[in-house]
Amino acid sequence: MARARGAARWRTRSSALVGVAVLAAVGVQLGAAAPAVADDESGNDPEDVVTRYAMDVTLDRDGSADVVLDLEVDFGTTANHGPYLTWLVKQRWDDEQDRVYRITGIEAESPSGAPDDVDVEEDGPLLVVRVGDEDEEITGLHRYRLTYEVEGWINSADLTGGDDELHLNVFGGWEIPVEDVTVAVTGPSDVVTADCATGPSRSTEPCTRADADGTTAVFGQDLVEPGDGLTVVATFPAGTFGGVAPILQDRWSFGRAFALDAGTGVATLLVLVGGTALVAGRATTRGRDEQYVGLTPGLQPAPGQEATTGARRRTPVTVRFTPPEGFRPGQLGTLVDEHADPHDVTATVIDLAVRGYLRIEEASGPDATAKDRDWRLVREKADPGPELLPFERTVLDELFDDRVAVLLSELRTTFSSSMTKIQGELYDDVTERGWFRGNPRTVRTRWALTGVGLILLGVLLTAALAIWTSWALVGVAVLVVGVVMTALTRAAPARTADGSAVLAQAEGFRRYLATAEADQLRFEEGEDLFSRYLPYAVAFGLTERWARVFADLAARGHAVPEPGWYVGLSPHAAFWSSDDGFALNLASFTAVAGSALSAPTPGSSGSSGSSGGGGYSGAGVSGGGGGTW
Repeated sequence: MARARGAARWRTRSSALVGVAVLAAVGVQLGAAAPAVADDESGNDPEDVVTRYAMDVTLDRDGSADVVLDLEVDFGTTANHGPYLTWLVKQRWDDEQDRVYRITGIEAESPSGAPDDVDVEEDGPLLVVRVGDEDEEITGLHRYRLTYEVEGWINSADLTGGDDELHLNVFGGWEIPVEDVTVAVTGPSDVVTADCATGPSRSTEPCTRADADGTTAVFGQDLVEPGDGLTVVATFPAGTFGGVAPILQDRWSFGRAFALDAGTGVATLLVLVGGTALVAGRATTRGRDEQYVGLTPGLQPAPGQEATTGARRRTPVTVRFTPPEGFRPGQLGTLVDEHADPHDVTATVIDLAVRGYLRIEEASGPDATAKDRDWRLVREKADPGPELLPFERTVLDELFDDRVAVLLSELRTTFSSSMTKIQGELYDDVTERGWFRGNPRTVRTRWALTGVGLILLGVLLTAALAIWTSWALVGVAVLVVGVVMTALTRAAPARTADGSAVLAQAEGFRRYLATAEADQLRFEEGEDLFSRYLPYAVAFGLTERWARVFADLAARGHAVPEPGWYVGLSPHAAFWSSDDGFALNLASFTAVAGSALSAPTPGSSGSSGSSGGGGYSGAGVSGGGGGTW
């Protein structure tokens, strides 16, 4: 009876089942795409054939299916590893969504004793399942049983406009012949119709068998040629599966992933504004300098005097004619810009020379080009006393390294690690003096790492949200907050009230060095004011100006003493010459020294590359293929 009703309905379904043609045609591509591994390894032997394909599908009322698949595969005389199967798990639904079939719980066993390991991987819209062991090869006839569960196969009456149905593309084109095919579909209600078609492209050829008996429909086909498809239809009364809906998944698109609507807009704005405000607020509170309230900038409370502190205000500083007492130029240079820069180390070298610990000698003739200029550093005190600060002692030790003299050019590309060590000790010095709330380099590093971490989190979150949701703009907002935090890294260190007091003194002295003219200088006869203040000028970036002030003073006929710590090659009369004398040479020295001492050690770099390497639709849902590997 069911067979007769099925024949009557076949004509009305012929247009739908014509899709077997599409199934078969694309199945060839499917067999060529997923089985690519087979071509790379053992491949399908012409002798290989599936001698039995028995599929048992049990449908539950929720629309899910329990599947048992029995296979008998003759691998012939050429060694193989086992069979592979492909199932379509995603099909186009409309312009924005795909229909998804969830296949889970895949297990396999071989009653004939063949290797039955299961390897499952996704390949675009396909699920590829390989049974066997890549380290073992087999020949001859072997049996396999696969079990798995499926969600999403059922088309409800709401979708068909009639009965509930399982409209299943059993085959999407095997690579080898498949004999003795049977498909049994058992549902929770009696089967209304049972239809089946097979063959190549556009074929409506009925299968060998399509019968229904009570709740079970049975389909059979003696032989399915390689590349051919096989589609079965079993219908059940409307409502059998409770109106189960297809499982739909939004197809990715840029517009959907980065959709701007009420929800995504509010969330993005909250993250962007809230995160930026939090970062800026933290930079303002934690990264803002303190100062003593009620005291003139540059002054500190007397011992035992109570003083309150508050946020430092930017106020004009008073010119100071002497450097802050007791502090070295490298320390003040680090305090002023919160960085232990190479010029702070260069200032320390010159300061040590002025104080008699080393001598600087010109080592290249007056005709040498700027590129070829060189200087010799000569150590004057082999064993300095405890008066040196740790970073100053390190400068001497790292410069000479048990040598009496060294050319500046010899330090190029070899002093980088020493520079890092000295800079670290400078940071430690200004921190231990209580000038900063935390080590400036450590604070900046922590702040920068957090910012970079937020950027990476934003990138990952944007990618994840773009793939699976329409909320990618929220990830972009996190990324922007990370960029803002990274940009504020320089503002992260904060000076204490003591640090701000010394800073005001240093800024006052810096202003003096930056504005003083030759006729404004006041010093005792024979006093080497130039040398005494030069290291501070180097630390403040005012080397050339300070040198030219004294060159101008000498040009006016004033007796300007020559520094004893610097030995030039120019005649005595030309020492303070504004054209090629000491001022110009000193500016060259500080520039070359800063570059040479901080030049990175030569390294190497390399590159690497990588390379990497189908899907279809048919008249019914899902679809499968397979072969041997």
